[in-house]
Amino acid sequence: MRQLVAAGPVVAAVAVVAGVGYAYGVFTDRWGPSGQLEQAVAALAKVKDAPPAAGEWAAAESPAQKIEDDVLKLGGIKEYMHQGYANPKTGELVSVLIVCGRGGPISVHTPDICYAGAGFRQIAPEKPVGVEVGGQRQMFQTARFAKPGGVDQDQLEIFWAWSKDGRTWDAPENPRMAFARLPAVYKMYVVRNIHPTPAKTDDGAASRAFLEAAIPAIGNALAPAPAPAPGK
Repeated sequence: MRQLVAAGPVVAAVAVVAGVGYAYGVFTDRWGPSGQLEQAVAALAKVKDAPPAAGEWAAAESPAQKIEDDVLKLGGIKEYMHQGYANPKTGELVSVLIVCGRGGPISVHTPDICYAGAGFRQIAPEKPVGVEVGGQRQMFQTARFAKPGGVDQDQLEIFWAWSKDGRTWDAPENPRMAFARLPAVYKMYVVRNIHPTPAKTDDGAASRAFLEAAIPAIGNALAPAPAPAPGK
């Protein structure tokens, strides 16, 4: 089985974009304490401690690399989960990063900025991709990245989207307009190493298959606890 997608590019990308998130958040993040944000952070912390299985995809041991506290603070990230998933039937591997915070800084976390700063270049325009989940289409953006120099090298395929509740994900053309004023927002990256060859292309089917299974599992795990019955 191939190695899991390394944590390094994911963590480095978050570090690079943190400054952008801070600069934008200064002007847009003017809320006081938010119970909605606290609830979202607590939910993601539970998922971080007990990552859900996603159909045939099982949580796999992830490369140990922590996002430093000063980077989290600078980027407005209140909690995060970085987890590898493996499909034993197909041998496919993905790395998932979910961050949570107020909408201002979280809405500016986009791969075209952060992965370029981490030494990668985007090698094709990003494009929207729909993922069918329970009869509803969840929208993601996807693009590929590689480090300059050399030929026939591995690439990073990245899917990303935002969510207000952890259940429904979207990647609008202007995420700032859609999410910046919200008190709590999740952002998800799904990263996969691919090695395209002239004889074999890769259309992102493995990442879409993962998301079809993972979105319901993650949504259920992030769902707020039911309110207690009256009188209890």
